[in-house]
Amino acid sequence: MVALARFLGLGSALLFERLYLVVDGQRLDLGLVRAVRAEVFGEPGQRTFRILIETPEGRVSLWLEKQQLVMLGSAIEELLDRIPAEGPEPIDAGPSGTFVGELEVKVASLAIGYDHESHVFTLEAGDFESAFALAAIRFSAHREQFVEMRAQIEEIASGSRPRCPLCGTPLTGQPHFCPESNGHARVSRPN
Repeated sequence: MVALARFLGLGSALLFERLYLVVDGQRLDLGLVRAVRAEVFGEPGQRTFRILIETPEGRVSLWLEKQQLVMLGSAIEELLDRIPAEGPEPIDAGPSGTFVGELEVKVASLAIGYDHESHVFTLEAGDFESAFALAAIRFSAHREQFVEMRAQIEEIASGSRPRCPLCGTPLTGQPHFCPESNGHARVSRPN
């Protein structure tokens, strides 16, 4: 069923505002979603990142660390390269439960894939704490939605602070003494 899966991990927590859901076991399957996009909030160095999923009756926010978002973008690019662009029309198998409201989770792991039976791309988030005995959130999307999300992730990543070419430390505008040069080379943020 899944052509490619890549797991990404960091911290966990759960925040929620208003929520009504019926889950299949411990997995919330949103089915084929109306919209999915990558978003960023704040200034470089103080930013937060999320994947916003919109269903006909609600929204789910998957909060991520920057490294997770960048790795997700790479995994999406790899998956899109492996799956031919021309193919059968996606089939909406429908959600396995009912979801109404808003849910926000800080995600610790992600897996992406392609369902050959329904011809849709999938993303599953897991490893977060949930007051709802919820172990995973899964959704399906069209190829175009994954292509657009990949472009959004690339734009978000390019808006980051520049990094030292020797050690990779983000440059803040303050003098940087690079450990890779044994403290002898001064690297400044480009103007």
